[in-house]
Amino acid sequence: MSFSINIAKPLLVKFSILSVMLISSMLLNACGGGGSESTPAVIPAPIVPPTPPATPPAAPSQQTPEQTPQEIVAAMGIGINMGNTLDAPDEGDWALAAQEYYFDAYANAGFKNVRIPVTWDAHVSNTSPYDIDEAWLNRVEQIVDWALARDLYVVINAHHEIWLKNGFNSQKQERFLAIWTQVAERFKDKSLKLIFEILNEPDGMTLVQTDALNIEVLNVIRQSNPGRAVIYSGNGFTPADAMINAAIPNDENIIANFHSYDPWPFAGQCTRQWGSDQDRQNLRDIYQRVADWSANMNMAVTVNEYGAAMYDFQAPQNVCNEDDRLAYIKAHVELQKEFGIASSVWDDGGSFQIYDRQSDSFSNALQSLIFE
Repeated sequence: MSFSINIAKPLLVKFSILSVMLISSMLLNACGGGGSESTPAVIPAPIVPPTPPATPPAAPSQQTPEQTPQEIVAAMGIGINMGNTLDAPDEGDWALAAQEYYFDAYANAGFKNVRIPVTWDAHVSNTSPYDIDEAWLNRVEQIVDWALARDLYVVINAHHEIWLKNGFNSQKQERFLAIWTQVAERFKDKSLKLIFEILNEPDGMTLVQTDALNIEVLNVIRQSNPGRAVIYSGNGFTPADAMINAAIPNDENIIANFHSYDPWPFAGQCTRQWGSDQDRQNLRDIYQRVADWSANMNMAVTVNEYGAAMYDFQAPQNVCNEDDRLAYIKAHVELQKEFGIASSVWDDGGSFQIYDRQSDSFSNALQSLIFE
């Protein structure tokens, strides 16, 4: 839910070798060891090493995809977001910090995937080479490992990178590519059940900018992760039509993504009810358009954000009807199953809460999400 050379110097090497040899020769002559005043010392020609490329290619890990994107989507099934956690300015600012038992709860409840939104900005230097704080990388990895240990599919992304989206330019892109270079390198040896999502909701960026960035980031990821599935999206808040209009990167291991909180006056603001025949038809129309596009393009699809709030967090007096909310969530899941679309319901530990972290229990919404 959105509200980011080592250049070889052969001349220097040559000079250094030559200097050492000259000094050695002088010392030998001074000590009377080899040569005479009338016979100058013979200085062998220095060996100049070959000039390496300015940017040596990364050595890719041995990744052989075990599943096609379509098979991955089928196996991901219904999942859940761990929102407002690693995507907050600091973990714990917006919701309780992650604990290992959350992932037991997710797996035991029947979820097959967990999306872990991550915002990198506050943990990355603002000047080249844009290093990510090691402690932050370690924490992200720890949480990813907790999820993978439960045999869950895991999605990590770049989430509230407002610095990148607002006033997008080439310098900001350079920083963003550096982030993904480091993330991809750190996680390259993880299970292929870990999936990278390029950028959450590029609101503020044009479709042209988003299309180009998708390709640039994908190229960076592929240097170290040739076989890992990668999720991309269109621009804006990534509704279905933005996904359909986006350029498809030329890559065999990608998954397209959209978000759906339609209609927002119900799902986010709680200023209307939901459940009429027209409401249901409108929702079906969204999934039908996605399914038709998916079939035409042979593209695997996930909706990694959808859901309905219990109340509008910006206007808490606006409370959503609970029956409508549960029916709305279930309607999404029924359509996802019908059309073969994977999903991750939005859970932010607050107004969109599905799982109560403190009590280690799920709300009634669980029955609208996990059912036969």
